[in-house]
Amino acid sequence: MNHTLERLNKLQNPTWNALKINETSVVIDLDGMPAYAGNPLQKKYSGIRISREPALEVTENPPASLRDTRGYAAAFCNYRLHITIPAGFVAKEPIVLDFHLDGSNALLADELFISAEAGSSATVVLRYASDGGANCFHCGYTTLNVKANANIRLIKAQRLAENHTGVDATEVNVDTGAAAHVVLIEAGAQKSVSGCSVQLTGNGASADLDGAYAVNRERALDSNYRIEYKAINTQGNINVRGALLDKARKAAKSTLDFLPGAAGAKGREEESVLVLGSDAINLSAPLLLCGEDDVEGQHATTTGKIDENKLFYLMSRGIGKSEARKLVALASFNSVLEKIEPDSLREEISLFIQEVLDDAD
Repeated sequence: MNHTLERLNKLQNPTWNALKINETSVVIDLDGMPAYAGNPLQKKYSGIRISREPALEVTENPPASLRDTRGYAAAFCNYRLHITIPAGFVAKEPIVLDFHLDGSNALLADELFISAEAGSSATVVLRYASDGGANCFHCGYTTLNVKANANIRLIKAQRLAENHTGVDATEVNVDTGAAAHVVLIEAGAQKSVSGCSVQLTGNGASADLDGAYAVNRERALDSNYRIEYKAINTQGNINVRGALLDKARKAAKSTLDFLPGAAGAKGREEESVLVLGSDAINLSAPLLLCGEDDVEGQHATTTGKIDENKLFYLMSRGIGKSEARKLVALASFNSVLEKIEPDSLREEISLFIQEVLDDAD
């Protein structure tokens, strides 16, 4: 029986419906899909509290752009985890959750709650992958609460097989003086829906939201990334790098929303897309909303082909045209790739992007 997940990734201020960017939907047949029964934790992490019990800190009113995704994740939920980084604790290594779907663990609907207590510091890595031989589906919702003066990096890597579908949303709440660094990687799936909403709720809170994607063949990506500035002297930036090939389709929404009371807030959103296929569809809707006078906001979207000047420079140094094109294209992702941990995951994502770029030849 087909299930339709509707109203996903809703644009805060809708635009012309004919553009088909205001929201998206997913149709999936869940019949015969065994529920996920795996264990994503490969080791124990000393000093970190991890529980399968329901989390206490559940946001009663999630961001509107993520509300429907959260509802679907809760309705189907078969895996729930609460991770707490205690106050003042500094994690010396990334906390890694590696979810793998296959014929025996085909349906994963996860609710993850990450609580970073005051003054703590850690990196949390979530990797979602699947075997292409079975019908698999992932729908997840992650809540990250960063308390006062904590510093947290959250890395999410979507590595589903090309015949699978993924729907994922991330809610981030950042308190006074705290910093959140979110890295979202889209490197797989036939259709992927990715949403992230960052709330800068405390004075001096800051956040960086970095994204990278490489979409080829007839695959599709729909993303909706946003930052809300709710307190004074908050800072938040969105930086996305991508490549489109063949008949791929990408719809990206990115929003900076300066709310009343956010005096002194600063933000920038930037997306740079390499379109390497004449049949690829690239849709972008950057929004800059302002309800406060004393703020600084910038947004920019760049769409184009590989810089011919850079290409000429490399070729003049004896590098062949095909290899030079790949080097220039891969270099455009460096600002995001350098933020990925651990090294093995960074190398995996870099290799995937290289393989996609190879197809451009």
